[in-house]
Amino acid sequence: MKKKLLLLCAFAFPFTCAPFPTYINNTKTVLAVDSAFSPIFLETSGTKEITSPTNLSVFYIKDESRMVIQKDTIYALKLDNGFIFQNKPEILTSGKYRENVFFEIDEKNPSIAYLTIQKKTNDSDGVIEFHNLDVAPTKASEFHKDIFLSLSGNDTYDTIKVGTYKEAVSSRKEIKIETLEGGKKPSATGIASANRKLQVYIDEEEYGTIAAGDDGTWNYIFPYKYSSLEAGTHIFTIGYYQGGEKPSFAVSQTFEIAEEIPKTTATVTFTIGDKSYNYDGRKGYMESPPFIDDNGRVLLPLRAVAATLGISSQDIVWDSANQIIHITYQTKEGQSQTVVYKVGSNTATINGASSEMDTAPVIKDGITFLPLRPLLNSFGVTDDNIQWDEDLLTVSYEAERI
Repeated sequence: MKKKLLLLCAFAFPFTCAPFPTYINNTKTVLAVDSAFSPIFLETSGTKEITSPTNLSVFYIKDESRMVIQKDTIYALKLDNGFIFQNKPEILTSGKYRENVFFEIDEKNPSIAYLTIQKKTNDSDGVIEFHNLDVAPTKASEFHKDIFLSLSGNDTYDTIKVGTYKEAVSSRKEIKIETLEGGKKPSATGIASANRKLQVYIDEEEYGTIAAGDDGTWNYIFPYKYSSLEAGTHIFTIGYYQGGEKPSFAVSQTFEIAEEIPKTTATVTFTIGDKSYNYDGRKGYMESPPFIDDNGRVLLPLRAVAATLGISSQDIVWDSANQIIHITYQTKEGQSQTVVYKVGSNTATINGASSEMDTAPVIKDGITFLPLRPLLNSFGVTDDNIQWDEDLLTVSYEAERI
């Protein structure tokens, strides 16, 4: 693309290798000044109205100086009037710049990007052509403003107008929240405009941004780095990202977090053949493990089970002469309970009443073992509170916390 110089200044700026031409009444071409090596020209194919965070007009960086560009020469591209770069463009190069150009957006200030000539170039003309470079306003108040692009080898910028940003209301679909799972770690799903950036607030506090997919669907999961939310009513809000201001087209929905009721029971788990048992996440140890007898019944060690239910060894009396176990304990309602078992007998006595069992207590390795359900039932643990896992060979039940 040829450009016409309308006025050439007769003086040179510091660090330039050539005089600085100034363009009058031409907003489409500008010369980057004060380059430490060789000036290059910034041109645009024409300004346009931009109605969403999208591509600039195609623009070019063109060199007509016929001077060598040194290795690692860095030029700065800058967006003015409150706009930022959103992505790296497709870059086409020719002449001295062929395959020698690197483009990087400043992470801390995305209104500035850097164009690096990575290798020493020859003295032929070269053109760098930019396509698919998206821009967006930094906040909602920047709508209906002109976008200016600058190029410089240092902190002095000359500027051309590349477009006018007019947010098109019609380009944004109504945002919908389809599901919202409450709780201390809320999550949500919904629909918005395809590939649009969304901003999430909970109770007026910003919790980050997400992007809708190609089909407009989005999903949000409470970020792990944040602590859990407190009990009560909360407001989930999601809208289109406006860069520093509250989101537009925002929709809100409330969700509840219930008060946490402290658990008053502890889960106890015994495993067949394992000398350790689990009490609410803590391990206990036995001299002999639970087993399955010849009748196919699970037998548990009496004193270990009693300990998980708050029944002490002093409450258990062993009559060695008659092979009888006497157990006396207080229920949580304060009532006294008396249970009698006899080794080898299928009959148990609970508060004076006889109760038949389908297998008998035994002594193994010096430890008294009793059948699972009769033992737990006699201590007040009901059948619906007992779980047997055939695959894992485990018995679990809920016990009042000790």
